[in-house]
Amino acid sequence: MPKALLLIADGSEEIEFVTPYDVLTRAGFEVQSAGVELKNPQYAHMTRNIRIVPDHPTLSSVPHQNAHEAFDILILPGGAPGAKTFCAHDAVLQLVADFRKAGKYVAAICAGTTALVASLKRFGGEKREVTSHPSVQGEIEEGGWAYSEERVVVDGRVVTSRGPGTAMLFALTIVEQICGKEKRDEVAEPMIVSEKL
Repeated sequence: MPKALLLIADGSEEIEFVTPYDVLTRAGFEVQSAGVELKNPQYAHMTRNIRIVPDHPTLSSVPHQNAHEAFDILILPGGAPGAKTFCAHDAVLQLVADFRKAGKYVAAICAGTTALVASLKRFGGEKREVTSHPSVQGEIEEGGWAYSEERVVVDGRVVTSRGPGTAMLFALTIVEQICGKEKRDEVAEPMIVSEKL
């Protein structure tokens, strides 16, 4: 069973957090979420005022000392305030670097892609072609990353996407990358996912 670690902060985008959590669970992943610098340790206060309770209130409370060994993929949702928290958090940036060095998948959507840029500035690594919400495109290009305006971009083991409207495609692409197209189709069909997605 593949395992996914999904981060959440105050100001993360609801759809970009819930959609991967839901779709990957449907695909048979063990999904766990961890809070990052939450003001209230009981929940994350999201961008649209929805409150979400993470599985673990902090990264340090995830019951795996070396998350990059225990999980197959690290996922970072967007939402500008949440992404800024990720970019300023040493443990998050280290975690991104650890997953990438271990050859594991790292996925980011919307402004979450900026945490990949911040991690590479801090810990080094290989730049990949990525995408993001248009509002942070300049920041990513200034970091020297190749930029695409495709809805979802896969380059090696880095998966990135544009925003709330691409969250379903983002999640299904993760399923396909780790479990194959047959599993993606198996998950997408009962959800009545449009072929045009």
